[in-house]
Amino acid sequence: MLLGAVLLGGLPAVAGAASAAVAAADAPQVVIDGLTPGSYSGTCAAPVTYNAAGRVVLPPGPAADVAYSWQLDDKEVRGATLSFPESTQPRSQAVSATWNYGTSNAGAHRVRLVAQGATAEQGFNFTCGPAAPPAYVTFHDMLTPLFRGECNVAVGLRAEATVVADRDTEIQYRVVVDGVPGWPRSQQVNAGVKTHIGDFWYSSAQAGGSGSIRIEVLNHNKPVKEEAYNRVCRAVPSPVPYVRISALTPMAYYGSCDEAPYLTAYGTFRAPAGTQVSYRWLMNGVPLESNMLTVPQSGMLQVQPAWWRQQSKQSGNLTLEVLNNDRPTLTVTQPVNCQ
Repeated sequence: MLLGAVLLGGLPAVAGAASAAVAAADAPQVVIDGLTPGSYSGTCAAPVTYNAAGRVVLPPGPAADVAYSWQLDDKEVRGATLSFPESTQPRSQAVSATWNYGTSNAGAHRVRLVAQGATAEQGFNFTCGPAAPPAYVTFHDMLTPLFRGECNVAVGLRAEATVVADRDTEIQYRVVVDGVPGWPRSQQVNAGVKTHIGDFWYSSAQAGGSGSIRIEVLNHNKPVKEEAYNRVCRAVPSPVPYVRISALTPMAYYGSCDEAPYLTAYGTFRAPAGTQVSYRWLMNGVPLESNMLTVPQSGMLQVQPAWWRQQSKQSGNLTLEVLNNDRPTLTVTQPVNCQ
């Protein structure tokens, strides 16, 4: 039985037809971002709560109303109509559903998110039996963002961690930023194999600052790892260059240094749409192979180097360098904290 419904838009019956505006817009897309606990095998002494999280995405275009619904095993459940304002950028709204399963629901199931012809679905199994002993899960390391850039627009930030379990299992986890929990996620892990988990969020803070990120494993032995992150705001150069590095975000490493830490970073260029940007990354002054990309219609080009091993097991320098146009360059510290 379905208990909950949508995150946005209340719980009215799904609209029977799209508005005239949606007919003029491109068709929506739907995405199921997460289903917890996913396939379940364990005790059913108490009801098992399921959470499905998804998104309805609409391309740039005029204002439009989009009707959607969640379906469980081909049975339509509550939905709503989402209102999207006119925009020149892709638009997205989050939706969710919650329900409980018990002993009478054992078997294969399918959850589906539908919006005016667009469909996303995910299958899962529900099995009741004796409670399995919990797996033992540990954190190997954690990466947190150190944003250096312009704070005049919302920026996407990400936190990641590597976990290891003592047997094949599925873990549920969530990322908590400054005390605000994100959606629960699930990840299949294999015994003894390092597995990456993580999540992203948008920050619209207009000033720099610091905070804390906590990654919580919600099942098994429920380990937790918490580390710091921060934002340093940089003013837009005056006069504004044709191509500029608007953000550079190294990921600070916290964890075991038994082997060389595995690192990454993120950068953003801003330039007129269609501009070709030749750039390269330098790790501790050592240049990597250059790349050439074209700035999309948004005027923002996001880049990421290939993950690399910090063989020194110490903090170093990370540089993003443009090789044409105004040739801007930005160097930041790449922190490594061995624990």
